[in-house]
Amino acid sequence: MLKPVRRKRRFLPLIGLTLLVAVNAALVALLLRSQLPVTVEPVSQPPFDSTSPTTSANTSPAPGEPSSDSPTPSPSSTRTSKKKVDLTKVERPTRLLFAASTRTAWRATAGDCQTQGRLERSSNGGKSWQQVAKPALGPIVRLGAESDDNLYVIGGTGKDCSAYYIHYSADGSIAEQTGAPQGHWYADPTDPDEIQGPGPAKRRPCKGQHVLGLGSLSMSRALLICTDGSVMVTTNSGKSWKKADKFVGTIAVGSGGGRVWTAGKGKKCDGIAVRSFSLTSAGKLSHSSRCAPDIQLSPGRTAIDASGGAIWLWAGNEVQVSTDGGRTWKSR
Repeated sequence: MLKPVRRKRRFLPLIGLTLLVAVNAALVALLLRSQLPVTVEPVSQPPFDSTSPTTSANTSPAPGEPSSDSPTPSPSSTRTSKKKVDLTKVERPTRLLFAASTRTAWRATAGDCQTQGRLERSSNGGKSWQQVAKPALGPIVRLGAESDDNLYVIGGTGKDCSAYYIHYSADGSIAEQTGAPQGHWYADPTDPDEIQGPGPAKRRPCKGQHVLGLGSLSMSRALLICTDGSVMVTTNSGKSWKKADKFVGTIAVGSGGGRVWTAGKGKKCDGIAVRSFSLTSAGKLSHSSRCAPDIQLSPGRTAIDASGGAIWLWAGNEVQVSTDGGRTWKSR
């Protein structure tokens, strides 16, 4: 009877040992499994835009101007290597320039119906500019001078972006303002293809095109350029317009010194061609041309104006002034 009892006692420890080995094996397997590599799914990213530039150009937009995804190189960076500019689709200028003398001028970045424009003045020939007035207008569509030689500005205001006029005193304070501009040429802030004359006439002179810029010579005579280069003139305060010429590649329009001035592409001009136009009371048009060399064509970022013997040209990041009719130019 004693022998079976001893076999049973030996068998029970064997079972316990087997169970302990199995448990240890399971624990080791779990430990090894926890150390396997873990794959984490990345956070969703926007799709790669193959049109985005991989390098950024060292260009600084003028104060108040939005930066561009494809900024135009500054003139100083392109004097050794010109960038070819496609002028088949001309951009509307986002700048305005009003020259008061050889040393004093006003310039503006236009803004839009949601963004106020910016207004600055230079009194040292364009070497430096200061913001001395803050018009709550956008877009700014017209700069000019009243009979007292002080500046006026026309632009959009309010929820409907309607035309508004502000006349400034010499110290920058507001001398007069009204929501019903009278006696001035300007483009409608909400529809820049519609031109308001000094009287009641409103017209859209560029059929199938857009208005690039407007230059006035008197209360009855004005000239504008369409985006296809067509030159449209009026001698009856904007009641009717007729085509007088065509200059493809024009990028800016201004007026001063009894003439209308344009900037753009020109033959045999490695820079910007500057043209001046005269218009008789009968509507006869004549023009002359000069070249401002070594200046990059900057569609949308160019403005031109003149006063007396000075022609002011603001292109890219550079302001240049000529005091000899466009024969020579001095960078500021």
